[in-house]
Amino acid sequence: RVKSGKRALLLRYFFRYMGFHRNYMANTAAMSAVALVLPFFLGKAAGQSAVFTGFGILSLNTPVCILLSCDRGLEQAVRFLPGQKRAFGIPCVQFIFLCNMAVNVLFLCSWQIQNGGLTVLTAAACVFFALQSAVLSALLEWFYPIRSWKIESDLWHHPRKYAVPAVMLLLAGAVSGWPAVLPVLSVLL
Repeated sequence: RVKSGKRALLLRYFFRYMGFHRNYMANTAAMSAVALVLPFFLGKAAGQSAVFTGFGILSLNTPVCILLSCDRGLEQAVRFLPGQKRAFGIPCVQFIFLCNMAVNVLFLCSWQIQNGGLTVLTAAACVFFALQSAVLSALLEWFYPIRSWKIESDLWHHPRKYAVPAVMLLLAGAVSGWPAVLPVLSVLL
């Protein structure tokens, strides 16, 4: 019971941090706006693959992915205390996953209204992309935190924070190409 309480405290800390730093909330709101208009631009592309590309683009909500790097006191506490790798990792993944899912669900609702044609596979991909982005972001933040920053602007413009969105876009391309690969594999096998 105590361990789950620690996770809840850290998860609550992440939400409070976002509440106190309005620029982080503004970025999340901007990503929500992008999620609402992105189906209009991607709707002209080829169906399912465009939805996967949209999930990759929406993983660019990078401020929620640098919460450990931006708070040096939290990083010091997390690294100093025993068992904090797990106590940090699970709430961090949960928090980023919730933020990603909120934006992805807005995107799916907007897609359905503007273009229609969503399937169970699309809903599963929504969860998959949000979870993968959250796990990769938490791992990157744990193993490679950004420490060489003097002002917050340096942190926001660091190229490392774009690594996960780049991987997610590559993954979107790979997932989009998967249905085309299946007939070729069935012929070969």
